[in-house]
Amino acid sequence: MNILLPKKITAAMLQAGTTIPAVDTAAGEVAWVTGTNYALGDRRVDGDYIYECVQAVTTAPQNTYAPSDTRSAAHWLKDEGAPTNRMAPFDKYLFTKARKADTLTYVIKPGFVTGVAIYGLEADTLAITVKAGGVDLIPPVTVDLWEQAFGEYEYLFGDLQRGTYYALKNLPLHPDVEITITVARNSTGVEAAVGYVSIGTWKMLLAPLQKNIGGTQYGVEATTKDYSYSEDMPDGTYRDVPGRKSTNINLTCVIDAAQAPAAKTLLDQILGQAVAVEVSNLPRYSHLATVAKVTGTIRTTSWATAEVNLQLKGNV
Repeated sequence: MNILLPKKITAAMLQAGTTIPAVDTAAGEVAWVTGTNYALGDRRVDGDYIYECVQAVTTAPQNTYAPSDTRSAAHWLKDEGAPTNRMAPFDKYLFTKARKADTLTYVIKPGFVTGVAIYGLEADTLAITVKAGGVDLIPPVTVDLWEQAFGEYEYLFGDLQRGTYYALKNLPLHPDVEITITVARNSTGVEAAVGYVSIGTWKMLLAPLQKNIGGTQYGVEATTKDYSYSEDMPDGTYRDVPGRKSTNINLTCVIDAAQAPAAKTLLDQILGQAVAVEVSNLPRYSHLATVAKVTGTIRTTSWATAEVNLQLKGNV
């Protein structure tokens, strides 16, 4: 059982070589400019998010206050579902995706970290390098994202799917680590996208007396959650409104009793946050990797062992 304790990725951590600009005019983004008046409905980039004008800005000094300024609260509304194209993978949602035709690249200097988790991939290939001072800390990673068929029929006749998730662990600790992530398409003009990138420190809930085997027990439940709804009309007809989807997971881990304090501290650290979770790194359990808010209980079962019951509310 692996949980990635995330480090907040800021715009300052993104380095030259990142191919999506801070204000992506090709994606329709427009920067807020001081001293400019704005009409109701205007949308402008300020920092990492897009803001919408909800009350016309027509005079000074109001037109000098950035949308994120508290003095602009009556005039601008932050769109929580609209980070900039550049910063979309670093918010809390999977549906907010960075998009770019053909290929997109992020070059990130996050400081001390041990792992990466990437979700919401829409691409044919994924490449990751981890360097310090221009020297590879690990061999470069290149992944073909086409998944294995479930069986012969799917292989011959089915619609093979692309993988949407990848995790990298056990990175060497280095203060000047530089992580480059590139997602690409095989066909020219097709859009590549990535929904969520988490970089931080992997924490593992290990089985008793084991150094590298997860303590997750059989009986893990993965429940799909559909946020679609129906809108009833006065004449008895109705309209189905598509919604976003997520996966909720319930599981139990058995750990060494000596790990219980560390497990409790980890739950305290991630409480209220969306974090990357990987129940197992075996291919047969790939459906049990998600981004979720995690809550749980820790119960001492004997002198030697403790039981951790976790509830994962998947993010959309």
